[in-house]
Amino acid sequence: MPSDRGRQPAGGLDQVRRHRRARHLQEERRRAALRRRNALFCAAIASAVIGAAVGSGAGSGGPGTQVRTRSARPPRGGLGPPRQAEHLVSWTKPVPILLYHVIASPPATAQLPELFVDPKTFTAQMEWLERQGYVAVSLNQVYDAWFKGAKLPDKPVVLTFDDGYRGDYVYARPTLRRLRWPGDLNLLVKNLGSELSDQMVEQLIDDGWEIDAHTISHLDLTTVTGNRLRREVAGSRQILRGRFHQPVNFFCYPAGRFNRSTIRAVRRAGYLGATTELPGDASRGDMYELHRIRVDGSDGVSGLERKLRQAGA
Repeated sequence: MPSDRGRQPAGGLDQVRRHRRARHLQEERRRAALRRRNALFCAAIASAVIGAAVGSGAGSGGPGTQVRTRSARPPRGGLGPPRQAEHLVSWTKPVPILLYHVIASPPATAQLPELFVDPKTFTAQMEWLERQGYVAVSLNQVYDAWFKGAKLPDKPVVLTFDDGYRGDYVYARPTLRRLRWPGDLNLLVKNLGSELSDQMVEQLIDDGWEIDAHTISHLDLTTVTGNRLRREVAGSRQILRGRFHQPVNFFCYPAGRFNRSTIRAVRRAGYLGATTELPGDASRGDMYELHRIRVDGSDGVSGLERKLRQAGA
């Protein structure tokens, strides 16, 4: 009679098979869950890497790539490097500073019509400068190149506008904005509200214009001393800094008149330099007597070219 040793009842065999099948299914579910978790983890890492690359401006991509990056907004008020990023060079040489007063046609009653430059003439002069390879920069940018190792375009020029007249906003601003050039507004405090509003000045600053001080009331500073001198020099800077949140690093002598006492007051007020009406290019060795090239209403393009050539620019 055959032995029953090693045999299992039929019911017991089925139970073993069901147990094995259940364990197999459980193992498959565990592996599937693990695969899903690994896939999600990899996707998260890939997303983080792509996001970091886009955020840092990396990976502009090949043809057909449409990844957009947000460029940093340039500093306001002529601070930081020039907006024209191409062809920048180290610079310690003199720089021409052009002096403009009123951008407008002179009225018949104008006592000094030569201080008025017609808007069309101004635009023609700016376009001529561009064709000759000049690029406008701010005084702050020139200072940084002269003393801090910053760089400038290889034909820099500074465009200064004394007093702060409405034509600076109405006529000069559109031309310089199209060229992406800054102006340097030597702002007379008393002209705020009468010639230029605070909002106009803020828009010039947003366009890259530098704001510098030109006293409060346009006094001949060689005739005043003490508190009156301090108020006109240091007080004008304090007012403009508080009003427009700009450094106001440079001063412009009214009518170009200055003496030793005036220079001492400018230095004590914390200015980095000051512009005059002495003709010629500005040099880093004369920070408180920076020369400028005055542009008169009768100069036109040919007169501007002649004055730049005479200054050696």
